[in-house]
Amino acid sequence: MQDIAPTRFSHSLSGRVWNRVPDDRASCLVRLYPAAGIGEFVELNDNRLMIGRDPGSDLELADDSVSRNHAVLESIGGEFVLTDLGSTNGTYVNDLRIETRQLSPGDRLRFGNQIFKFLSADRIEAEYHETVYDIMTTDGMTQAYSKRYLMEVVQRELHRTQRTHRPLSVLMIDVDRFKDINDTFGHLTGDEVLIELCRRATAQLRRDEVLARYGGEEFALVMADTPLSEAHEAAERLRQAIADRPFRTEQGTIPVTVSIGIARTSGDQPLTAFEFLEKADRQLYAAKQGGRNRVVS
Repeated sequence: MQDIAPTRFSHSLSGRVWNRVPDDRASCLVRLYPAAGIGEFVELNDNRLMIGRDPGSDLELADDSVSRNHAVLESIGGEFVLTDLGSTNGTYVNDLRIETRQLSPGDRLRFGNQIFKFLSADRIEAEYHETVYDIMTTDGMTQAYSKRYLMEVVQRELHRTQRTHRPLSVLMIDVDRFKDINDTFGHLTGDEVLIELCRRATAQLRRDEVLARYGGEEFALVMADTPLSEAHEAAERLRQAIADRPFRTEQGTIPVTVSIGIARTSGDQPLTAFEFLEKADRQLYAAKQGGRNRVVS
């Protein structure tokens, strides 16, 4: 993979944001989500960083989901402490809503739709390059793998299957009526649903399986050395894990279901990654047409 260079925040007025590797004497925040501006960072050289939508903020986030004066990050006794300032949509550390929290290296901070990672000064160089790699391979919001990484994995597994003729299966997973969730409860609640879906799906995975965000509310699960019968059983377990327990969100509990399509190959015919995923997507479409909340293979 090619290296990614951090870029400058387009809306920051403080002059704190840089487009080089962070100073090894300063802690910093690195932007993980959304994709526009991913990899940007702000060095925490001063004792107090005001975060919000207000143009006078030290870290201005031009996003309607962020309050004008959203949160403050302060250095207290050599430690960084994050405090919510009564924001409308809350301040989160590692997906938990907080009022005040002392930060630890690697913590994920969320302000509305904006997600950052906190890197400590004593390990800044190693943590920064590790974070850049994560940015290239994972989806910043759900922490599932990225579509780019997915395509590389699928193509690699297809080549291996064509050599060995071992079975390869892929699941395409889509949240049923996701637009209704966004329209009824808001996009931040929709994000909560996707994050929880990935948690539940990850709990079902074997070590060598790859879960990736394919786009929007659609995910793909790559299952090497897995025949169709086993893939179907795994898909049913995943479907039940989603449907059997409502999702808890800031707007209350929400029933969620998924539809799943499965494709399988043993390498008898050459396929590209796109063609293989399209086969699974057609089965997903059949699951949707068949009434949703079901698996089609």
